[in-house]
Amino acid sequence: MFTTQLIERALNEAGSKKKLKNAIISKCCIDSRECTENSLFFAFKGEKTDGHNYVPDLLKKGVICIGSEDISQDENYIKVPDVLDFMSIMAHERRKLFSGKVIAVTGSSGKTSTRQLIASMSAVSGKIVYATTGNLNNHLGMPLVILNMPLCTEVLVLEMGMNHSGEIRNLVEIADPGFVTITNIGNAHIGNFASHADLAAAKLEIFDFSKAVVSANVSDPYMKKWVDEHKNSRNIHTYSNEALEKLAEDFEELPDFMVENINCAANVVYAALGFLPDLKKSVAKCVLPGMRGEVKVLGKRTFVVDCYNANPQSMKRSIENFYKKYAVKESKQCVLILGSMFELGDFSEKMHKELVNSLKDFTLLRAVFLVGCEFDKLKSDFLNCEKLVFLGDIAEIKGLLPEEGTFLVKGSRGNRLERLFDFLEV
Repeated sequence: MFTTQLIERALNEAGSKKKLKNAIISKCCIDSRECTENSLFFAFKGEKTDGHNYVPDLLKKGVICIGSEDISQDENYIKVPDVLDFMSIMAHERRKLFSGKVIAVTGSSGKTSTRQLIASMSAVSGKIVYATTGNLNNHLGMPLVILNMPLCTEVLVLEMGMNHSGEIRNLVEIADPGFVTITNIGNAHIGNFASHADLAAAKLEIFDFSKAVVSANVSDPYMKKWVDEHKNSRNIHTYSNEALEKLAEDFEELPDFMVENINCAANVVYAALGFLPDLKKSVAKCVLPGMRGEVKVLGKRTFVVDCYNANPQSMKRSIENFYKKYAVKESKQCVLILGSMFELGDFSEKMHKELVNSLKDFTLLRAVFLVGCEFDKLKSDFLNCEKLVFLGDIAEIKGLLPEEGTFLVKGSRGNRLERLFDFLEV
């Protein structure tokens, strides 16, 4: 929430002296269907629709609209050269007016869970918290989060995602975070980079281009190298994975990767607030998004659903934790349903083959279903592996699943593995 004076400030930054009628903006939207009276609508041109088409009707409802086309003389229509640039300027101006703490988190995996844990820990500590919701972690979503931040907010928690070099830098310049952290540096989106080192450099932009207090896990070689190079010029809080074993004793029911997320979140909250919150209470109150390790029980089948996204690192960790908990400790009949990993580029065949080869070590598995085009390319290399079942699409699994057991469902979002539950018989 803010007033039209913020729009004037942004217009002034963009070189315009336009004056607006004083009013309170209750919400900023890029989806016209979400607009109500006193909303602000950014008219973007998408692949399938043009936001400018909705402007005339929105103006009649009392919505202030920002676009780049000459389509209206209404005083509530503001034309700017570039809508995205202007939204970013507005978000930066809103950030400059905010006196609370801004925490930003990025990483190859675990960003969303860590973001939610940071928010929960801050709330348990008595702070009024506002955080990124859903997947609003990119150049479109993050400015909206900042603009929609309530006036009473004391701690703003932002998730920053990236596919290419330079994206994190742009987000950092808009948000100007006071505290930053990286969950881990894995192989997500490595297909967009020449090497793992280049991908790491893109993640490290959150450190390089901020003036923030850095919370860095020195067990990661890239973060440790960065810390060693900047320890005399930056305010750095370091931690390591050495604390995980003791921390895991307090969270025996959680997989190892979630304990790592707790460790990361706790350390950045400690850096930001100066004390460690009640971790058990924070975790208990933390609401995690769906398809990130949730358990579904259908008849005699139990599904661990972790198919929001996947990369070689997160896939390996999910399989290891699933196997250790259900196959080894609980002696359950375990089955893997794995979807192809996307955005690996030239590394794709190698990394998928390495993953399939590693499955030979999990001797207690009853079966492994490998879904999608990337796995299908390897089918001829594993013809003698009876436990492996290659499927072009998740729909082909119908009738093949064992009638009872515990199943891990893990894969990249593009596989839409959750469709499994649309046709599965209980």
